[in-house]
Formats: sequence, C-alpha cells, structure tokens
Amino acid sequence: MAKLGPYEVHPFADAFPLIDGEEFNELVDDIKRQGQRQPIVLNHDKTVLIDGRNRYRACMAAGVDPVFEVLPERYTESMILDYIVSTNIERRHLNAGQKALVALEYEKACAAAAKDAQREAGRQTAEKVNAQVTGLTVPADLREPSPGPSSPVLPRREREATTRAAKLVGASGRAVQQAKALERDAPDLAEKVRSGQVALDAADRQRRQRIAAMPKPDPIPSKPGPVLLALRTHDGREVSYPQPSGKATFNESKGEGISWAAWSWNPVTGCLHGCDYCYAREIATNERFKAAYPVGFTPLFHHERLDAPANTVIPAMYRDDPAYQRVFVCSMADLYGRWVPDEWIQQVHASMCANPRWQYITLTKFPSRYVGLDMPPGAWVGTSVDEQRRVRIAENAFRQIDNVKVKWLSLEPLREPLEFTDLSMFDWVVIGAQTETRQPNGTVPAFAPPFEWVARIVAQAREAGCKVHLKPNLLGRTHPGSPGMQLPDEYPVGTEAQG
Repeated sequence: MAKLGPYEVHPFADAFPLIDGEEFNELVDDIKRQGQRQPIVLNHDKTVLIDGRNRYRACMAAGVDPVFEVLPERYTESMILDYIVSTNIERRHLNAGQKALVALEYEKACAAAAKDAQREAGRQTAEKVNAQVTGLTVPADLREPSPGPSSPVLPRREREATTRAAKLVGASGRAVQQAKALERDAPDLAEKVRSGQVALDAADRQRRQRIAAMPKPDPIPSKPGPVLLALRTHDGREVSYPQPSGKATFNESKGEGISWAAWSWNPVTGCLHGCDYCYAREIATNERFKAAYPVGFTPLFHHERLDAPANTVIPAMYRDDPAYQRVFVCSMADLYGRWVPDEWIQQVHASMCANPRWQYITLTKFPSRYVGLDMPPGAWVGTSVDEQRRVRIAENAFRQIDNVKVKWLSLEPLREPLEFTDLSMFDWVVIGAQTETRQPNGTVPAFAPPFEWVARIVAQAREAGCKVHLKPNLLGRTHPGSPGMQLPDEYPVGTEAQG
C-alpha cells in the first residue's frame, strides 16, 4: 500500500487520480478560509486511509489539523470497495477512460476480496466441523451469520464482476474491455488515460497501431497439419479442433474415480456451475491437457464423438463384467445445464436411443431437464446434490421421472448435513468425500464429512429401500490428497482412558 503521512492508503482509493495544480491550490485556500468541511475516512483501526487523500494533503499544505471519521469494524472489504466507489464517483468529474480504469480496478479488488472471503470461509468451516465432531461449542464469531440487507454479495464469476463494476462506475462494457487491453499491452498509455492526458479511444488506437507495427516473425516451414473440425461453444463461438484419426469410441475409465462404470463418454465438455471443488475443471484447465480442451472449461459440443456408442466394442475378457455395460455420460460436463442448447441434448439422446445395448449413466444439477426427454430403457438417471437448496429441486424432479432402469442420487462431495423429506423416488444413493483439487485460483483442500452426516443418510436410504454405495475416498488414503472420513472417537462414561 502507498503511504500518506502515518496512514496506508487503500489500494482501490489510489485508482482515482489525485487533483493537482490550480484545483489543488483552490482546495488548500478553501480549507484555510472555511476549515475542513468533510472528514477524512479511516478504517476501524485507524491504520488505512479509505477516503480523503486530497483533503489530507490540502490540510498538511494549509497547516490545518485534519478531521477524521472512522468506519465501524463491521465493514467488510466488499463494503469498503462500494463505499470508495460511491463517494468518489459522486464528487469526481471523470472522463470515460478514467471511469473504465476505475471499473477495472474495482473488478480486481472484488476478485481479491472474494478469494480472501473464500479462504476465511474454508477456515471457519474447518473449525466448525472440528467443533461439532469433538463436542465443543462453536464460538459466536464462527456461527453462520444471519442474512440481511447489509450483507455483502461478492461476485462469483469474472463476467458478473465486470458487469457490476461497469454499472457502479458508469462505464460501458466496451470501455472496460479497452481499459483491460491497455493495461495488458500498453501500461504507459493506460497511465496517460488515468491522468486525463489522453482519451481512451485515442489510446486504444495507439495501442493497436503499436501492435500492427511490431515485426512479424518469419513463418516456420512445417509439415501439413491435421484436418481441423469446427466445434461450437454454448454461446455460438467456433473452435478449431483436430479431427481424430480413427472412429470415435468410449474412453475406458474403470477405477476408483468411476468405480461403477468402465467407460466414460464426453460428447459435451465444460460447465458453468462454478463449483469450487470440481475435478473436471482441474483437468480441463491443466496446461498439460490444453490440446484436448482448447477452450478450457467453457462448454463445447463434440459432434465427432456422437458415434462412439455404435463403434465401441467390449473386450472379450470383460464381456461378463457388468461395469463394462455401463457408460458415464459427460463426466467432464453437465449435459443438462441451463446453458446447454436443446439441440446438443437431442443429438446425444438420439445416439443413446439408437444404441440401447449400453446402460447410460447421467448426472446433473438441473434434473428438471430430464422431464419429457426420450431415455434409453437401460438409463441410470441421476442428480447431484451438494447443498440443502438442491434437495427440494431433486425430489420434485424425480417424482416425475419414470421408465428408466435406475434413478440415483449423488452426494459427492457431501459438504454439509443434508435433510431429505423422502428418498423413496431413488433406487441408489452414492456418498463421497471431497478430494483435493488444484483449481485455476489455487488448491481447494480435501474435506471428509463427519460420520453422523453419512450415517443419517444411509439409515434413511435403508428405510426407503435404496441401495447405497459409499465411495472409497470416505476412508481416505495415506497422502494429503484424500482426507479420510471423520469417524467417532468416543468411549463409554468412565472408560475415557482406555484404548
């Protein structure tokens, strides 16, 4: 952080240009004559200057003792960011370029605040779970806060943060994109826009001219490349993808990850749910697999894979293995997500129905899209529930689904205690832990549910006549990536010292 006197200046406050020259001298003269009419704002412990850099400088120049106001301790980082925006936008006459750069800094600050909040939430969750397991009272500051009008809402996706930033500051989305390009390609021009020396459009033209004037590398002779297919993302963008050399087939995937199916099939990849623990995002955004996932985790339709059910042959040695009859459909996507075009689902289902010899296993967080679809008779139709708000959605949808082989419920990862009103509409319940994943924003730690959460659901499933499958990761492994279920560590009264 920059310093101003004994105070550190909030980084986002520095996104607004300081006044200087005649305008600053007028402020100094006004404070000498009228005094400081608006207080300088500090954070709760009086170490960080939130608002009033110009007033502080002017007071120092005028020889006047500054007047301060201190924000309450309840102000979160998100609330402080919004406070800085609202106070500065009201009093400043910023041009379009300056507003765009402020919006860009706001977006960055919100992203940083969201990461900090996520880390803190993870710490508090771990402490709460530990307290529940050991029988300790959860401290008041770790209990779940009651939602209210003053609760900060942090953006969950970069696109939402950009839109919110532009709206708050009064900048257009196009201007924010120009500001991003300037900061990336021409930081010196971005500084001139920030100080008001150059207009945003003029700076952007200079940036593009610089890029156009850069020497182009000589083409390197190479062998003819592969034939490229034109794939489409969910929003219609065209993506080049090498045409496979052979016929499309399922991927063999038998193992602990998908222990109940020997095959996976991904005519669609990518997802927009934004689950922080997602193993599929970890794979799709790994640089090692960039060739297989050219747009990362953006939803993408692979029409060249639609013939896999017709082309795949079970090896002779596995013809009696039930797992080799089963195919996990879209293990790297949610085929039924809200963003998935209807024609993608229709084409995938047409391929399944044309090849009914397989037991297709599907899974989604939007089970209402199952209703009314043509399903092959051997389908295992599933829904994933990772938080309480999805329970009602799952129960309502599955009451309307019939004429399938298996209706199943995936509670992997089980991250909170779930309460179901009825499990009788399901045939099978799968429960698992959260394994450690390395996401684009950092490592998401492993988490195993307490024994009581698992036991309660298993008991309810038994009463409803459901088969139950507990994933091996509930019991853990001997390395940090797999946590191990938190088994009870209790003894009869009077025997605590035993064992």
